[in-house]
Amino acid sequence: MRMRIFKRRHHPRLLKAQRVSYSDLFLRFPRGDHTLKPIFIAASVELGNSTTKSILTATDLKDGKTYILDKTVKMTREAVSEHDSFCHTVSLVDLSEASIGDLVKRTLQECTKSAGITVPDLHFVLRSTGVTASFSKVEEVGGVINALAKGCMSAGMPPRKMISPMSVENIAPELRNYSRMGKTFFDGAVAGNLPPPGESVVANEMEGELVTAGLKEAAKWLDVDYRNPVLSLDFGTTLAGRITDDGLPYAHVIGSFCGLAGAIPDAVVSKVVNVEHPSVLDLQKEKGRIKREVVKEYADNIFKLLRVEKVKSGSRVGSVPVNVGAAERSGVVLLGVDAGDNLSELPEIADIGAELAKEEGKHYLIPVIDELSAYVVEGLVRAAKEEGLLFHNTKIGITGRAGITGKKPEVILEKLSELFGRKMDAEVIFADDALARGAAVLGRCMHQFGTPKNPIGGVQGHGCVYGKRVKRQKGGI
Repeated sequence: MRMRIFKRRHHPRLLKAQRVSYSDLFLRFPRGDHTLKPIFIAASVELGNSTTKSILTATDLKDGKTYILDKTVKMTREAVSEHDSFCHTVSLVDLSEASIGDLVKRTLQECTKSAGITVPDLHFVLRSTGVTASFSKVEEVGGVINALAKGCMSAGMPPRKMISPMSVENIAPELRNYSRMGKTFFDGAVAGNLPPPGESVVANEMEGELVTAGLKEAAKWLDVDYRNPVLSLDFGTTLAGRITDDGLPYAHVIGSFCGLAGAIPDAVVSKVVNVEHPSVLDLQKEKGRIKREVVKEYADNIFKLLRVEKVKSGSRVGSVPVNVGAAERSGVVLLGVDAGDNLSELPEIADIGAELAKEEGKHYLIPVIDELSAYVVEGLVRAAKEEGLLFHNTKIGITGRAGITGKKPEVILEKLSELFGRKMDAEVIFADDALARGAAVLGRCMHQFGTPKNPIGGVQGHGCVYGKRVKRQKGGI
């Protein structure tokens, strides 16, 4: 008996980036108000295992909403280097400082040109990377961040716009009146969350911080109070994300995610796509009739090869360096995803993908990948629940290609609703480009551009924590 693969009974709250032109932002005046809008323009430059992106955001400092101006996406394999490589991606693309810098320069310049502005017009640039596969220690990620910086500078970005401003005089004159730098200072908290104290817990720590902040901003467009406590997941090629408590004025990180995400579906199609260093992005979608029992059988077989669990020992999870000792000292529970022992089962997953395409047809690949991704999300959330990391009102946020594309949101909601025994549609959000939105939020935090009437920090159901922040910074709490 043939069945429809998905029941359309869940309605995901999904935010997809819609580009807005720079000039249009200034034309959206309230009636009778013709003053120039305070627009904070930030760029997120992300060197990922599969793609390298430059995403420009514009935040209206009056209402705190962030708009996507433009996006340029290139395949990271374009930066492959046969000489002087010092790191590589999960799919073994060798990268050098020069090749990273050149790709970043081209990507940033192309993006700003497409948006109709220049690189010097930007107020802030944030660099981040998920390329950690070749590192032996968490600290080595700094080398890639430096290579990204050189690429941004060669594109025309002044170094002072890549760090927190030292004083209000370092802020663009037209935006200075919106900064509270005279009363508060940047103390490391981003969107109401304090990072784990001391040593870094995972190599892609920054990604977890940014996507959590970005999901909080994205939720403003989805009419969901996605403030602490939250569980955030970024399903790029590698996995990142955090779980927070409900502390005030700042929440603490009590859980951190690491390991593999999109690298798993990439492995599924690796023997089907005829491209060097392939990913699901290279797969041509095909249509055909689907049998749910076939989808479930193949997804089950692949999931059996994965480890979705609390990380208790070791120095790497899915090739990503971790520091289990630092996590324990910081009171952070590490939850990871791996294919066997540090990628050992990826070849077997590739064989299953090739068998699926041959025996059932290529049109089965995406449905199986969607089901598999939902299994992984459910497994991670279940593990967090079993570890006592979830509060009664913990909201869940998901971003990244391996978590929001295709029918994944619907299937994920189905799995999570079964896990919690209630419909989860209003408790889970999905958002594109959460990392870039998080870069804009971090930039605002560094410049002290707060919006008390529309706060991102704090706890669900409560107001702005600005007063508590001031008291804390003065030593009162």
